[in-house]
Amino acid sequence: MSVERPAMRGMEGAVDARTYRGRTMREALARVRRDLGGDAVILAAREVRRRRLFGLSADSTVEVDASSPSSEWLAAPAAARPPRGLRGDLGRVHAMVGALSRRGLMEQWSPDLPRELASAYARLLEADAPEPSARALVREAASGSAPEDLATPAAALAAVRRALEDALAVAPPIRAVSGTRRVVALVGPTGVGKTTTLAKLAASLKLRQGVKVGLLTVDAYRIAAVEQLRTYADIIDLPLAVADDPDAARRALDDLGAVDVVLVDTAGRSPRDQDRIRELGDLLGRLRPDEVHLVLSASTSPRGLRAAADLFAPARPDRLILTKLDEAETLGPLLAVLGRADRPVAYLTTGQAVPDDLELAARDRLARLILGEESIA
Repeated sequence: MSVERPAMRGMEGAVDARTYRGRTMREALARVRRDLGGDAVILAAREVRRRRLFGLSADSTVEVDASSPSSEWLAAPAAARPPRGLRGDLGRVHAMVGALSRRGLMEQWSPDLPRELASAYARLLEADAPEPSARALVREAASGSAPEDLATPAAALAAVRRALEDALAVAPPIRAVSGTRRVVALVGPTGVGKTTTLAKLAASLKLRQGVKVGLLTVDAYRIAAVEQLRTYADIIDLPLAVADDPDAARRALDDLGAVDVVLVDTAGRSPRDQDRIRELGDLLGRLRPDEVHLVLSASTSPRGLRAAADLFAPARPDRLILTKLDEAETLGPLLAVLGRADRPVAYLTTGQAVPDDLELAARDRLARLILGEESIA
């Protein structure tokens, strides 16, 4: 259903606005696309509640004001163009209508939120952010911004970026403490790159900070992993101890001698293998590490990330390391495990080079990566 609205003047030509109604936003936008095509300009969106007769419950519909793009308007001087941000809508229509409708999520967009945030919401969904996380960020950006702060698409995106930065938590880097031995363990699912990440940390601590580092592996399940770590230890010139049970692991700490930091490489566990994860918890109980870093791959789905975070809880990780950012098509799934209520992020890895492809986590950098505003390199 569409309703003609008065044309908007004040330019060479006019914009004929029509109102489209539907039970959901998705239904209304489907009518917009069917009538005006994919390049339609979205002028406004709102929810309309009409009370039925005799005090019965109200009906709720969605109304969308839309028009066809006007070549005469595009060619007009900026001062002659109409108000309400139409030029910006031309650039956002594909994100708001195309992306959200393709994802089948536009019906969940709340018309009471500023429409300027629709493109930022679509951007989060295009980055494969979980929909509840995207919605929460948009709501936070709306509540923390004055209307004039959302006047342009760039300003609206900046508001969402600020909300995202506020929601992220980062941890300080590993630091040596004079006169003490600091034990740092890496845990996580199979295939996330724990051993390579441990080598990057070791090289960075020794070569860049002059820290005395020792390596301990308790990954007795995979001979290849032990040999890989031994190769790194030889190259970086670090002492390496190997243990195959909790008692041996505790003794091995002393075998490493006078080191400032011991990095512990643990066997990768499948999140479905709860018995092995409980064994890992017992092992760490014997080692009593000062820090436990849960290593997660950025290429994992939101469900996989949440499952890994939940099932590795017995290991009591207090920090996150996010790996393989360079292999992930999008970084929105990381929002499944990031935020104030979750463990802070300490490091990011962006490639295989040791130690170059390792960086300290920073909230602004991570927010821009998730939103696709910065490249990994």
